[in-house]
Amino acid sequence: MPFIDVHGVCLRYRLEGKPGAPVIVFSNSLGTNLSMWEPQASALRGDFRILRYDTRGHGLSGVAPGPYTQEQLGSDILALMDAIEIPRAHFCGLSMGGQVGIWLGANAPQRFARLV
Repeated sequence: MPFIDVHGVCLRYRLEGKPGAPVIVFSNSLGTNLSMWEPQASALRGDFRILRYDTRGHGLSGVAPGPYTQEQLGSDILALMDAIEIPRAHFCGLSMGGQVGIWLGANAPQRFARLV
């Protein structure tokens, strides 16, 4: 899986699915990694592009000095999307990922078609 430097931390991500299809970004819960979304990715990758990533300090992503804020975690997602040229997506977050989704909805609504 590829890695990308975002705001001084190396994030692991996985982009898969149907080329040219709408993108769904999955954001994991506290203490988990991108593998938590495997059942959803398996079900949806035939119709969507799926972007999963390990949040900073989780999985194989780098650990930067904390504390981590919703703004910082949301900015990481936007920077990752910019780096891999995803202008707009659907977003699905659980627990910590859901809190980040709230921040994204308030601060970058033009980047997301749906927030779940």
